[in-house]
Amino acid sequence: MWIIALIILLAAFFFIVTKPGQLHPPSIHGHGRVEFYSKGMDAGFSLSEINLLWHASRRAELENPPMIFGSVEELDKAINQIAGAKKFSERKGSDPETYMLKKLFDYRKKVEMSRPKYRSGLKSTRDIAVGQRLTIRSDGVGIYSSKVVANDQAYMTITIPIGDPLPAGFSWRQVKLNVYFWRKEDAGYFFQTRLIDKFYDRRNLHFRVYHSDNILRSQKRRSVRAPARISARLYPLKGLEEANQWIESNPGLSCLISDISEDGAALRIGGRGRKNQPFKLQFKIRNEIVIVSGVVKRVQYKPKEDESTLHVEFLPPPENTRMILLSYVFDIDRSRTEGNLKENQDALSVISGITPGDEDDEEPTEVIPEDEDAEDAEEVAELEEVPDDETG
Repeated sequence: MWIIALIILLAAFFFIVTKPGQLHPPSIHGHGRVEFYSKGMDAGFSLSEINLLWHASRRAELENPPMIFGSVEELDKAINQIAGAKKFSERKGSDPETYMLKKLFDYRKKVEMSRPKYRSGLKSTRDIAVGQRLTIRSDGVGIYSSKVVANDQAYMTITIPIGDPLPAGFSWRQVKLNVYFWRKEDAGYFFQTRLIDKFYDRRNLHFRVYHSDNILRSQKRRSVRAPARISARLYPLKGLEEANQWIESNPGLSCLISDISEDGAALRIGGRGRKNQPFKLQFKIRNEIVIVSGVVKRVQYKPKEDESTLHVEFLPPPENTRMILLSYVFDIDRSRTEGNLKENQDALSVISGITPGDEDDEEPTEVIPEDEDAEDAEEVAELEEVPDDETG
């Protein structure tokens, strides 16, 4: 019986792949549809979905259609062709094309997150890049910020930790340093070390610390983040129960989105931000209104400019909103160019309370519980439970 079922399945497959009346021949430049369908099935798509993908790849004029299942560039072309000019916000979930786009974006994310930069991690502190921001915590003191200024085989040189005034009698030499940092586009790391000595380099005080080969990798990035220069409006909420998808007509608070993903963003606002503040955010991406809600997870405040950078986490957005965000993050139509970013950056001059500038400049901040892309400071304390490391 199973032999008959197998024959019927193979016959149906052969009919779909070689069905007469198709606009395109079974083989283009030596790359056949059989290979295309085989790779599509390996990627988890159904026959009808693969058929749609095939025609999308042909409309996108891909020279090697099977590459859609391995190349992000080819995959983006196909997604852009299927999406067309129709707005994501106007799509219905019951539409087969919309379902196909959702599945393609999931696959696009899977391909992106499988890249080595997301999977491979650091094995030793000797591999930490110069300029890497660090968060340091030790017994008897709070959270302090530092930065790697040199990294030699024998030791690592960091800036003197900055934070609240140290208690009387405290000495960095006598304590173990619990160090946390977030490696961009990778993950969070934790290691323990001790101070070797301190010295003045011209006019700055630096610490030399021991290397460690016992480095813990955690908090791997769950989503892809993209740089942005998007003007937005922020609406503080009393609680997340007030979150909704209604378009706001009142101006709210002006802010600038400096990077964004499907589940969070970094916002620059004038004045001092407040951690754990629920909010609603409204902005436009390519003429589509995006409305998301969430919570401020961390705040960096610059007293000199009276500005704050809010690192926020979104509530899971509706599927159509998620597709809008991912279309921007992956830049499927390649319209997020440096020119566009600069144009949006120039618009900062008309946003009250926010000035253009480099997010990563050397201006000290009053509150820096962690590195730019890290999670909450409480998670540093959780990592302190890691077994002691042998330093030196």
